[in-house]
Amino acid sequence: MLLEYREKDSLQKQNRPLYFPKPLKIVPVAHCEPIVRLQFYPFQTPQAEKNGGQGRAVPKTRAQLGRYLSVSRDGILNYWSERFKLTRTVNLDQLKRAPPSTSIQQIWVTDMICLSNLNLLAIASTGRDVGVYACVEPAASACEEFYDISASKCDIVFSLTGLEGYAVVMDYWSDGTKAVFSIGDIEGYVSVFISSDVLQYGLFNSGAFKSGGNCRIPVPALLKNTSKYFLCFKVALHNNWCHQIRFLPELNAVATCCASDQTSMVLTTVPHSQKAKIHNSFFQLRKGILCFDYSPEFNILVTGGFDRIVRIWNPYVNNCATSQMKGHSTAITHIVVNSSDNKIISISKDKNVRVWDLQDCACLQNIHSRNVTMSRFPISSVHYNRDTNTLVLATFLIGVLHGVVDDVDTVHKLQTSHEQPLCTALYNTNFKQVVSGCHNGVVSVWEILTGEKVMQFQTSPEKAVEVTAMTFDGPKRRLITGSKDGSLRLWNFNNGALLATLPILNDNEVTGVIYINQRIYVSGWSKRVMWYLDVKEDMEMEYRIWNQYHAEDIYSMHAHGNKMLVTASYSGDIIVWNIDSGRAFCRFNACESSRPLLPNRVIDRSAFDRFEASESKGSFDESEWTDSSEYRGEATVSHSSQGVSVGPGAPPPHPPSPQEDKDSSCSSPPEMIQEESGAEKENERTHQKKSPKQRHKSGKPQPISAKELEKPRLAVEKALFLGTRERSPDTAILLTSAADGYVYAWSIHHLGGLLGKFRAVHSEGTAITTMSTDLQDQMLLTGDSTGYIMVVDGWSVSLTPPPLLSSWRGHLKGIVSLEYVERFRLIVTASLDCNVRLWTIAGSYIGTFGQAQWCVGDHHAFPWELPVDLRRVGSCQTLKVLNQGTQPHWNCAKRILETLTQQKLRHTAMASTASDLQELVPADPRIAQYSNDQIEETWQHWQEKGKQTSAILGLAYKQKVRHRPSCPLDLQVSFSSREQLRVYKSMPCTSLLPIIQPPVPELLKEQQQKTQDGADMLGKQKRNNKRGAHVRFSSAKGARRKSIAPKQQIRGGSSIA
Repeated sequence: MLLEYREKDSLQKQNRPLYFPKPLKIVPVAHCEPIVRLQFYPFQTPQAEKNGGQGRAVPKTRAQLGRYLSVSRDGILNYWSERFKLTRTVNLDQLKRAPPSTSIQQIWVTDMICLSNLNLLAIASTGRDVGVYACVEPAASACEEFYDISASKCDIVFSLTGLEGYAVVMDYWSDGTKAVFSIGDIEGYVSVFISSDVLQYGLFNSGAFKSGGNCRIPVPALLKNTSKYFLCFKVALHNNWCHQIRFLPELNAVATCCASDQTSMVLTTVPHSQKAKIHNSFFQLRKGILCFDYSPEFNILVTGGFDRIVRIWNPYVNNCATSQMKGHSTAITHIVVNSSDNKIISISKDKNVRVWDLQDCACLQNIHSRNVTMSRFPISSVHYNRDTNTLVLATFLIGVLHGVVDDVDTVHKLQTSHEQPLCTALYNTNFKQVVSGCHNGVVSVWEILTGEKVMQFQTSPEKAVEVTAMTFDGPKRRLITGSKDGSLRLWNFNNGALLATLPILNDNEVTGVIYINQRIYVSGWSKRVMWYLDVKEDMEMEYRIWNQYHAEDIYSMHAHGNKMLVTASYSGDIIVWNIDSGRAFCRFNACESSRPLLPNRVIDRSAFDRFEASESKGSFDESEWTDSSEYRGEATVSHSSQGVSVGPGAPPPHPPSPQEDKDSSCSSPPEMIQEESGAEKENERTHQKKSPKQRHKSGKPQPISAKELEKPRLAVEKALFLGTRERSPDTAILLTSAADGYVYAWSIHHLGGLLGKFRAVHSEGTAITTMSTDLQDQMLLTGDSTGYIMVVDGWSVSLTPPPLLSSWRGHLKGIVSLEYVERFRLIVTASLDCNVRLWTIAGSYIGTFGQAQWCVGDHHAFPWELPVDLRRVGSCQTLKVLNQGTQPHWNCAKRILETLTQQKLRHTAMASTASDLQELVPADPRIAQYSNDQIEETWQHWQEKGKQTSAILGLAYKQKVRHRPSCPLDLQVSFSSREQLRVYKSMPCTSLLPIIQPPVPELLKEQQQKTQDGADMLGKQKRNNKRGAHVRFSSAKGARRKSIAPKQQIRGGSSIA
């Protein structure tokens, strides 16, 4: 039994998959010195900020996105993408050199740490300072410097000075509120800096120590603890320089290690106040400890050192280790623990990488140093990504080991482009990038040629506010975002830098932003159109608000060149504006009239009620109406649920103002038609008869009218100008899509109007949410609320709908943005299912941003499989378009459905025939005289004999037999050898019958018997003859022996005598 278990264990070890099955991938780096530290800098999202700066509590279903930062010993800082593509290089030595006249000694970087939730980078160099950069970079002259890297810049923010020795190791931890920054120096001192609220008060009390351009903070002044929001302490723990330091929040302690026997590793508890006592727990080990890692799931410490042994410790038992693992031949320099897989990864000085099982304490994989071709120097830095099981090694080069992820399919299924639904996605022709924004306030920048994310930033750092509208400026170098709270911001989307914040005129949601003629036009739920003048930073911002002509929220806005602007609202009103004068000269509403209508001015209802009340009392305050404009001519007043609309035919609702504002005035051609229904006129007359007191007294809720119930169906979701068409009565240059699923074509000429419409959805209750065209307006692309994409031929208005070129389902939820990329003939779609996808114009799926990458132009680099959600719910037409007909799985499904339908019809026909037969049997007298048993017996008799006879051939007739295999062959067989033949098709066959031998005649039997007897006798005679000759020879030989024997006796006797 022991041998059996031993063999089974050996077989299991041989068949166990490798943890790192792929060979090491080498990334060349142009460094003259080795890389000191390699860090992963995650893109910041509100979830990441809540979970902590280092991203240790990221949801398991979604891998954290970001970029890598590496710094060499001579101060070369490199930015890398997730695929280790070099994006930027910064020389920190040149950055630190102030005037050229001052000669500063070249820096020597010792360590680097990312403060991700603060967008800072701390770098320690050969000095007694620590520099913090707004771009996380190293410091020179024995210091720690902090750099600002919030927008891919690299500006030094402040420095820590006055350390006892050179800072060699650092660590930073934050849960979003509290932060702990730790430093270990070359003298064995450990300094810990704690901030109670790092986002509000910062990491250090730097406000009291500003001097010069950047802030230099002396550490002795911080150790005095003059502020209640900060706590700092310094302890002497080691008699040698620290090799590693880390704060363990589960133990509330700072762990440090060094190559000393007495203080190999020390756990220092973090006090809660200045008066609390600091406790130290010492771990002693011969030759010390060089590296360690902590597993909060198992509450264990794993260490490695010069003795080449991997040890597992209980944090509360410091006298001996609980387990040991031997196998390395040189000192262990780096070690990491993956608790989810129960694995330990250790790296020794000779670049030997070993993977250990945490439970069995056995080596699972040994990657020899000859397979780690990274120069002759030992590994200087290691980063392990537990989400993707990727180990990154660094010397002068960078090596990447990709491991196996157990549930990689599930991770890819759950991974989306954004964490929240999308609001829009734009394509920038200058940089060949796609910019997308989501309801979480996060903006992501993607490379359209590869699908790689190059930048991500948060538009509202304080709290997550939904991004509702985006656009580029004229040169397409800046991004303009509008949010749900009405805020407008200008960004450098290449590095995430906030350039300007526009003044908030109202706190309503922004639904449309357009940049025309150095002006930013904005519309939204405020029901108004406003513009801001794009000026430089030192100039005063100029803005203006146009008159209100919409009684409901504005849903869409678009421009025709730089002369006309169109806005569409929830009530179905479509207003066309003159951009230069700001006047609304045309209105359309498909439910009111097919002809152009006069725009109706809408006044705030509360202001109108205040005016009527003051007028009834005989008092009038002119200050309330100073911002209003004069209306020329007569006007009528009609009331709506949101405000009061003013049109021709009634006195003005307010006294005329002294002068007319040209941006607030309105003039319309006399040919326009103003239509009012009888119900509206009756409501106006009733409203005019009522006094203000009666209207205020009637506080009972009124029943919802049919018009209000009809408004959701009349809402215009999208308005689109066709820029290449000229304005004429019979030319449609404006397309609108309503919630009823129709696309309407309008001529904005005063003799024009609605020229036609067609249905562009597959089912009832579906709305067209977005539209786009090519540059020549020869092709219309639409996206609806169910996720379908349609490509329609260019529509010259006629009585027949335009031909549908292609249609497929691209998302499971509604599409909010669709844009056609003319240069590559691609379609970019953004949906409420949190995905941004790329398609060809023919409907081929290229990929989803944030998942597998691709290469536009190389069809072999496209993903082989379609999205899982589309494969699960896609129709035959969708699968046909996505597969381009080359893989007709849709055809097989269609044939199966047709077969099932035919079988169902056949069963239905048979059931109806049987019912008819049951009705016919009792009625026929020839059948009624027989019982059921007799009929069954006759049927069986005919089956046995009757059907085998023929009226022509008689009994000689035999029915044809169709040879069919009893069951299909099981072709789902795994083959171990490629040379083995595989059966793909079998011929029909039947099993062979046994051979029946005919009887042998008696005469033949006698003859065979005689022949056998003769042969036996002949053989017997031959054997006898041979035996006789042998006897004669034996007898002769015996006689000869008898004649010799007497002679011997005589001789013997004579001799005896």
